[in-house]
Amino acid sequence: MIDPEKHIRLLMFLLSLFAVTLVGKAQESRDLTEGRVSYLSGENIYVRFESTEGIESGDTLFIRNAEGLSPALLVQHKSSISCLCKSIAEIKVEAADLIYARLIQSRPVPSEKIPVEVVPEKDVSEEALTASHPKPKMTSSPNFSGRLMLSSYSNFSKQGSDSHRFRYTFASSYSNIGHSKISFETYVSFTHKLNEWQVVRDNLNDALKIYALAIKYDVNEQASVWVGRKINPRIANVGAIDGIQLEYAFKSLFVGVVAGSRPDYLDYGFNSNLFEYGAYLGHSQKTANGYVQSSLAFFEQRNSGNTDRRFLYFQHTNSLVKNLNVFTSLELDLYKLENEQSVNTLSLTGLFFSLSYRASRQLSLSGSYDNRKNVIYYETFRNYADEVLTQASRQGIRGRIHYRALDYLMVGASAGTRFSKDDPRNTNTYNAFATWSRVPVLDASLNISANLMQTPYLDGQVYGARLTKDFSQKMSMMLHYRWVDFKYVNSRSTLIQHIGELDFSYRFNKKFYLSVNFEATVQKEDIYNRLYLSLRKKF
Repeated sequence: MIDPEKHIRLLMFLLSLFAVTLVGKAQESRDLTEGRVSYLSGENIYVRFESTEGIESGDTLFIRNAEGLSPALLVQHKSSISCLCKSIAEIKVEAADLIYARLIQSRPVPSEKIPVEVVPEKDVSEEALTASHPKPKMTSSPNFSGRLMLSSYSNFSKQGSDSHRFRYTFASSYSNIGHSKISFETYVSFTHKLNEWQVVRDNLNDALKIYALAIKYDVNEQASVWVGRKINPRIANVGAIDGIQLEYAFKSLFVGVVAGSRPDYLDYGFNSNLFEYGAYLGHSQKTANGYVQSSLAFFEQRNSGNTDRRFLYFQHTNSLVKNLNVFTSLELDLYKLENEQSVNTLSLTGLFFSLSYRASRQLSLSGSYDNRKNVIYYETFRNYADEVLTQASRQGIRGRIHYRALDYLMVGASAGTRFSKDDPRNTNTYNAFATWSRVPVLDASLNISANLMQTPYLDGQVYGARLTKDFSQKMSMMLHYRWVDFKYVNSRSTLIQHIGELDFSYRFNKKFYLSVNFEATVQKEDIYNRLYLSLRKKF
């Protein structure tokens, strides 16, 4: 149990230390970069940033909630401005949610303006499918890269409800082993809570997660084979596949076939009963303004030999008009079970459409429409009636505007509405922010934000101010304060919170990195604390 007085003295000391050090000269902080969830598909979450420079596959992304800056997503693949992620926590992530990434290395601020080329935005799914398929070089030299990360996540409060979670991850990629046609990739994590080893003993798969473990063989310059567990970026919405994947690419076309099984839906372990197979084809071509791409995939998923789900997935993206990016996807289910009888049907399971337009270097606009439903697996979830009752259409419309008013001043706003016939009222969200990246005297970056929300169950508002600063090429700190006010619709109760956060990061060298994040949430009759520590070593 923590002593409140000692806690307050410690927090005040840390804040004072930060304030005193803040007057030193430094570069604009780049340690924490902000992105937004642009698209969700099954277990895959796509996050868009202004740039993914400094973010790598295997990195952890964070979300700010009532508990602070919490680990939420794991980067599987990345493009120039987007990341394909998997959830690593029991935190619900929605489209347009703010996501944060910690960058390993600060980028120096240029002494003079450099013209920035406007590049059409695209999500990692779009980039993976639109980019021309790389042709393996038979004489390529071996190339190995790896990363080991140790992290801890602790929650403790005045009430004594403490918890400590530890996570160890290892990721590696080894291409053209011994100048051969064989390549290898892996990503493995092990997670456990303090004094809860019995959970690990009862089921190792609850602690040990293998997200990737696969071997690739390049048959020739057009054909390749993957064996093992791997997420195929061509069909990323399907998720990880345990089995064999073959692909053949020629000119602007590509085709592939897949056979294997899905990871277990309870502990992500191997489950041979969840057999699946499918095929996909696509076309991608560069144009004067960017690219145009279409892809179509068919999949059947089974459980103990019975059909669980059968569906088509279509995706299209283009930038035929300069600075305008169009992206759309849809899923069609081809099967359902009625009165224990199989029925071939055609049902629209999901539809997503987005437009992004960069009017100039200063102004960008975007909008999206989301109408996706919860998928029904007829064998995995035997109670059909319960699934139907809980299924809700996630319809939503969202718009966003970003404007660079001055060289160092960025302002923006977004608004969205999500509606369901089963909800007593719509969910509406409004966000506005301003970022001044070079505060005089302090030479730091200041961000001020306001969030208003109206859900079926509460009215809320969150206001915040965040100050970030680099003290050297190796060290940076961040100070963040938020005020939270939630009013619950069906009762007279309210929740007022004051959230203070202090973040410190230090890069010992290009391959060794430390980050520490401490947060205190003060509310009536209690103080909740969170401490996140991370050590990362690259090879």
